[in-house]
Amino acid sequence: MAAYLFQVELPEITEEINKVIPAHREYVNKLFAEGRMLSYSVSQYRTLIWCVINAEEEQEAMEIVLQLPLYPYFSDVVCHPLLFHNTLPATLPGISLN
Repeated sequence: MAAYLFQVELPEITEEINKVIPAHREYVNKLFAEGRMLSYSVSQYRTLIWCVINAEEEQEAMEIVLQLPLYPYFSDVVCHPLLFHNTLPATLPGISLN
C-alpha cells in the first residue's frame, strides 16, 4: 500500500458544522482501527486538516476522503502522494510490580 497526504481547507466553523463533528470523529476513529488512516491533524485555528491515508492508489485514497462526514464543508482538498511516512512506534506503558 501507498500513503497519501491530504491537506484540507475548512471554512469558518458554524453550528451546522459542529453538529457533524461527532460523526466525523467516529468515522476517523474507524479508519484508524482499520489501518486506513495513519495520522490526522487539525490546525490550531481549525482552518486546515492534514491526514495521511493508506491505500493501494490515489483514487482509492480520494474515495476514503469523500466519505468523511465533513467532506461537504471542505473548501479545498489537495492530495500529495508520499514516498514514505514515518511515525514514532507505539509503546506500551512500563510494568509496575506494585
